Amino acid sequence: MTGRVIVRGETTIGEGGTIHHDDQPLTWGEADARAGRRLDRRRNWAFVEGKLCVTVSWTQPCSGCSCPYGTNEGCDECGYHGKVRRACWAPASALEIEA
Repeated sequence: MTGRVIVRGETTIGEGGTIHHDDQPLTWGEADARAGRRLDRRRNWAFVEGKLCVTVSWTQPCSGCSCPYGTNEGCDECGYHGKVRRACWAPASALEIEA
């Protein structure tokens, strides 16, 4: 799996509270120049408000199907698995990621 690089532009909020990010793709050469180092091609990177960020992801119990007995049975939200994947951008400097 290969990663990709974007520059996050303007963020707008539409009707009904829908959030839209104006993300523009970058080539690896442009991204390396902006970052000042060679980025790992296996990861997803973004420049958010001028800062280099990397995707972090995790698995957590589904909030829509919690059971009073402490187990998750599953629902439409999680595809009847009881767990969901979440992801967000985190500053690369905070994670001490080496190139």
